[in-house]
Amino acid sequence: MKKITLSWLDALKLNPQPHQKIRHWLVGQWRAIKRLERDDLDLASAGQWPDSLKILSLLVIIGSVIGVSHWLLLSSSQQQLEQVRQEQNELFETYRVRAFQAANLPAYQQQMVIIEETFSGLLTRLPSENEIPRLLDDIQLQAAIHRLELQALTLQAPRPQAFYTELPFEIRATGDYHHLANFMAGISALDRIVTLHDFNLAPSRPGTPHLTLTIQARTYRYDQNTTTATRRESSR
Repeated sequence: MKKITLSWLDALKLNPQPHQKIRHWLVGQWRAIKRLERDDLDLASAGQWPDSLKILSLLVIIGSVIGVSHWLLLSSSQQQLEQVRQEQNELFETYRVRAFQAANLPAYQQQMVIIEETFSGLLTRLPSENEIPRLLDDIQLQAAIHRLELQALTLQAPRPQAFYTELPFEIRATGDYHHLANFMAGISALDRIVTLHDFNLAPSRPGTPHLTLTIQARTYRYDQNTTTATRRESSR
């Protein structure tokens, strides 16, 4: 077997005709390409191109088709990959937030208890509909304590809000400066919440130390029915 192989290699070396044919073909193709004019490169005359140029053009076309197909497939896959990565990041963020909330659940529950207690305490300071006359009586009592002349205590139209109702009223009182200041402090110290807005202080009569104070005051009523309906809608 070894002798046969050596004799075949020797025969191939002694008979270099295949190599010479390939070489002659390549040289002929190169000369044919060099003889081509610019007009001969038109696709209409592609049938007259040298074989090597035809093969090269065919390889370029096949490579372009494969490249475009590969790019189209990759672009679609790339979009899907980006979408999956975005969903993954969103899930990781949701997991991180929920893990943090779960780890701090006792602290959150304690805070909710404190908030509910504070909220309940504030609700007790909001007058109910039946307590508005008593609140007005308390304001009149504060005016009498501080020796003021209460000229007006006028309720205005209620202003409904999301969870409560504003109950505005106007106060107009006359007295000296210190008594008016103590009167305002007494209103702020009432057991019901009253906020004071839009102060207007002017002399009551020329040549007298008395001043006239006009205040737009507001108290608030908690609307439990509205809050319950809102919570039901949110739960849906």
